[in-house]
Amino acid sequence: MTRIVHCVTSEPEMLGKKLRSIRAEGRILILTHDNPDPDALAGAWGLRRILKKLFERDAVIAYGGLIGRAENRALVSRLGIPLQTYTPSLVRQSDTIIMIDCQPHTGNSSLPEDIDPDVVIDHHPRRESTQVKQWAHIDVEAGAVSSLITSALFELDISIPKKLATALFYAIRSETRDLGWEHTRRDQEGYLHLLPLVDFQALHRIESPPLSAEYFHSVKQALDRSRIRKDMVVCPLSRVPYPELPAEIADFLIRREGIEVAFVAGLYREDLFISMRSRRKDLDLSRVIRVLLEGLGTGGGHERMAGGRVPGAAARGYRHLEAELTGRVFRLFRLSRSPETPFF
Repeated sequence: MTRIVHCVTSEPEMLGKKLRSIRAEGRILILTHDNPDPDALAGAWGLRRILKKLFERDAVIAYGGLIGRAENRALVSRLGIPLQTYTPSLVRQSDTIIMIDCQPHTGNSSLPEDIDPDVVIDHHPRRESTQVKQWAHIDVEAGAVSSLITSALFELDISIPKKLATALFYAIRSETRDLGWEHTRRDQEGYLHLLPLVDFQALHRIESPPLSAEYFHSVKQALDRSRIRKDMVVCPLSRVPYPELPAEIADFLIRREGIEVAFVAGLYREDLFISMRSRRKDLDLSRVIRVLLEGLGTGGGHERMAGGRVPGAAARGYRHLEAELTGRVFRLFRLSRSPETPFF
């Protein structure tokens, strides 16, 4: 029977205990969302160590899409996170499928629509489409799924190697903006528990990787195309070199003085990727992004950061879709008649 555990209190059911209960048969596949961020990557790696200790088997970590952001590539290469690119055969060859930092059939993972995972571990709001074969642990109060995995490692008394500790620490740090954004006591505890174990030389190289000339060209393009209405900046990037770039640009633009909300869109290959950031405490961007993309694509996230995707946008005329989404943003925030100014 499908069992969903939707944790909304400060003391949710302990994840370590539940991980012991997994019916981990045969080959185990850990699947992240497409174009995984540090939280998905580190959380999956930590989960792999737990499963190795509990069931004496090496799980495969797989992801769809690509890892394009320089910091994320550095995280994988510097620490040696064992990853495989998703292929349909990986699912066919796996007896147990665990999704982490995402949920099935929401448009941001490569899991086929006709397959339900055995287990889901996530910290995003539960979707109606989330069906599992065993159980789901969805703690919406956690700032990072890596905090949940760190807590489970300590609960199960499993040692954390320096490289894994560095990955988990960086994930919590980046996902919660160094505990400055959405976080809970569990995130703080994970941060402090991991701190003595971190390889700070490796962490510095991950946080400050070399950046390509293409990246700086993209930043210039973003600054040139950004427009401000009241306290919102909107940036249609057109084509982008990798799918995480809209999120990267949104993180950059939201830092401008006087800006409370950032909306960025960019086309990667055939799909249009959307990213939003907010400083406002009266907004829930996870809801906003779903309203904006209704009838066009899928989206989700957290109160202050969210993203989405419009599949097949290139064939549908992505410039038209950019204009449609921009219009929806302005209408939703009642800015249709507000004067528009350049970013600088």
